[in-house]
Amino acid sequence: MLETQQTDNLHDGVTIKPVRWFSGRMPANSLLTSSALFFVSTTMVNGGNYLFNLLLGRWLGPALFADVSIIITLFLFLTFITAGFQQTAAKFSAIYSADNDPVRLFALRRWLNRRSWVIGALCFLIVGGGASFWQTFFHTTSPWIFVIFAFGLPVYFVQGIDRGILQGQMRFGSLAASYQAEMWVRLLVGLLLVGLGWAAYGAVFGLTLSLVATWFVSHYALRNLRATQALPRTLAQEHHFSQTEQQALLAFAFPVLMAETSLILINNSDVLIVKHFFDSVTAGQYAALALIGRIVFFATWSVVITMFPLVAQKHQRQEPHRQLLWTGLGMVLAVSVLIVLLTAFVPTLIVQILFGSAYLMIGPLLWRYALATALFSLANVLISYRLALGNRTGTVIALVGGILQVTILLFFHATLDQVVNLQILLMGILFLALIGWELVGHRPGAR
Repeated sequence: MLETQQTDNLHDGVTIKPVRWFSGRMPANSLLTSSALFFVSTTMVNGGNYLFNLLLGRWLGPALFADVSIIITLFLFLTFITAGFQQTAAKFSAIYSADNDPVRLFALRRWLNRRSWVIGALCFLIVGGGASFWQTFFHTTSPWIFVIFAFGLPVYFVQGIDRGILQGQMRFGSLAASYQAEMWVRLLVGLLLVGLGWAAYGAVFGLTLSLVATWFVSHYALRNLRATQALPRTLAQEHHFSQTEQQALLAFAFPVLMAETSLILINNSDVLIVKHFFDSVTAGQYAALALIGRIVFFATWSVVITMFPLVAQKHQRQEPHRQLLWTGLGMVLAVSVLIVLLTAFVPTLIVQILFGSAYLMIGPLLWRYALATALFSLANVLISYRLALGNRTGTVIALVGGILQVTILLFFHATLDQVVNLQILLMGILFLALIGWELVGHRPGAR
């Protein structure tokens, strides 16, 4: 919620005029309410993104859609990196919001933004400057799709920082608006340009413009945190993100990046391995299976997003927070059971509606893939909970799980049944290892 400070604050002898900014306090039942609202928003976003891919596949045809898919795959890869930046910003934003300290919050944002601009510029040079190389490497019809996409990368990295600040402040309305802007601009502009005959260029331009749109929304939402409004100019210029704070942030960022690496391996390695070892038709059917099965992960993602800053703030204030873990696990379990049962009882109908009769052979595998994803989603709640407390053990366990999945599937992939069953086994072991570590390692009487 937004609060107006009634008295001036003093920081090192400098008076800060009253401003509207987020205080970081929420009711005890906010996880359920915020997750429900954010779940509705993310469901719309995921549905819009799925519709974007579905219509492009039907309008462009296999060859041009393959070009767009390369860009979308590259975008998803960068999304995981940006998510690491976002989670790091969310952690420290939650701490400074809990301390009611806008000075350090401003310094955090400024320090991270400067570095994200640099990283974004480097990615622009790598993707855009190497467009000819990427065209040859990926066998695309034109290098210009990489150039168009590259222009959106600098602002996309920066908006990850702003989204993290909003998440840490628990301003889920503004956070949801940034995701909505990204989806609607991509869907409407991209499909309009494709319909006008711009083909793959139009789709990629719509994707790039959506990155600019989400940056604008998140940047505007934090307008009160800028130097000219939130802080006196002299204080904003003199206050720096201290060396101690930088070291603490980097120490936290490392396990976050490990967690995001495990997400990349677990969410994408199976599709790539199947594509390498199986024929193109089977690989395409498996890609559809993965796209449907991962609905469990994306449907429960809002729980992790809302739980993380709540736990971090309560931990900072030394308030009880363990009940949030069980609430989060319960919510993810409820959604997971519903989706797994749905995919078990009406798999043929689901596949027929979403992809058509050419993909019906994946029907018997659908509930099993959804089960594997559900187990990973439950594990992700435990990983995020411990990350919010500054504990990196869960990320190490998850990274080991991701490496094991890649290694085992490289050697054992005789059939799609075997690939899916092995993932159920591996994700089950991962979840049991994490929940066992949580129960055994939790001291009686701890919060």
